[in-house]
Amino acid sequence: MIVANVGFRWFRFATPVWRAGLSLSLAMSLSASASENILVAVATNFLQTAESLRSEFQQNNVEPIRLVSGSTGKLYAQIIQGAPFHLYLAADQARPLRLEEQGLVVIGSRQTYAIGKLALWAPKESPTPDDPSIRSLLQSITFRKLAVANPNLAPYGVAAIETLKRLRLYDEVKPRLVFGENIGQTLALVATGNAEAGFVALSSISRIENGERGILLQVRPSLHGPIRQDSAILKPGMHNTAVQRFNEFLHGPQGRKIIRRAGYEVD
Repeated sequence: MIVANVGFRWFRFATPVWRAGLSLSLAMSLSASASENILVAVATNFLQTAESLRSEFQQNNVEPIRLVSGSTGKLYAQIIQGAPFHLYLAADQARPLRLEEQGLVVIGSRQTYAIGKLALWAPKESPTPDDPSIRSLLQSITFRKLAVANPNLAPYGVAAIETLKRLRLYDEVKPRLVFGENIGQTLALVATGNAEAGFVALSSISRIENGERGILLQVRPSLHGPIRQDSAILKPGMHNTAVQRFNEFLHGPQGRKIIRRAGYEVD
């Protein structure tokens, strides 16, 4: 089934390469590769789009780009622990700002590259002719588990909790919440049936045909804080001209077109 396949594929992509407490040998391996590749730390929700950007960029540039994905919070922890990333594509604004305040970001390089959209997905539910709201859907369907991303690590999780609280549903559904480490794992929980519904990044399932989506409702932006996703060139990339070119491509007309096509807003 297409829905399940997408979920499994995303789950594999979302597995972080770098974790806190890695062995010295793995850390040395990653450091060695940093001198050969452009190393990009990318939030899980943006991985598929980053792959599209990489493919387009490399049509005219020979430098290899290595994408390392994970939750925004874990990637942040890896960077402050010395992971040799050149570019950070976060799912929020707060962590790139913190890195800038800690002197780990090239001054002037931090800027918003995408604005994320949150959606509620219930793949097993039949689409209805009416236009249900988030509240009416959660109160009308039967579910044992509702998946959200860990709000301590993932901005999409913060937005999901804010939405539930704004709708005064949080206390009602709290016992049934199940948390993915990042938005990719949250999608996998729903796609594999381990949760009957979940709050996911709209961009992550934008390629699934409408008839195969079940019910997919975009969350009104007024129900949560904006999911502004900032990028920043990190100090290891300061003098790397290839990194600067890729960053310019990301924020330029071609990059913005790819990002918008993937289901994000851009400034």
